[in-house]
Amino acid sequence: MIRRLVRWHVLPPDCVPDSCIVNIYDVGDCIPPHIDSHDFVRPFCTVSFLSECNIVFGSNLKTVGPGDFAGAIAIPLPMGSVLVLNGNGADVAKYCVLTVPTKRISITFRRMNESRRPIGCAPEQDLLGLQPLSHEADRYEKSKTYKPWHSKQLTRT
Repeated sequence: MIRRLVRWHVLPPDCVPDSCIVNIYDVGDCIPPHIDSHDFVRPFCTVSFLSECNIVFGSNLKTVGPGDFAGAIAIPLPMGSVLVLNGNGADVAKYCVLTVPTKRISITFRRMNESRRPIGCAPEQDLLGLQPLSHEADRYEKSKTYKPWHSKQLTRT
């Protein structure tokens, strides 16, 4: 997944993730308003699985009730989506995940600032030097690997 995030121009090659957080949500779980630690370089990204949920961004998020927050803008995170956080969205605005109505999994990929890495922690050798595909190769790669289920023709015999 990391290779594709870089090859498909989702993350730049100087931000190849070296850590991830797997969040497993049960019905009713949420993530309160926060700004991610600056021990991690920007950008970073979150991939959503199993269900859609909303993420709320704002500089003054308010708690409305348990797992319910009000802010400047709510953005839907559809199943299979990738949200890239950078600039003000990562450094100024707080964000939170509202109470999820169904089970959900998210994986957040981040790269730790080299000055903050624990002693002896080294990046995976096979991820060093990853480069994005050229836009022409990118189109070809996506067309041969992505086959949506609804693109197949059903035939009767």
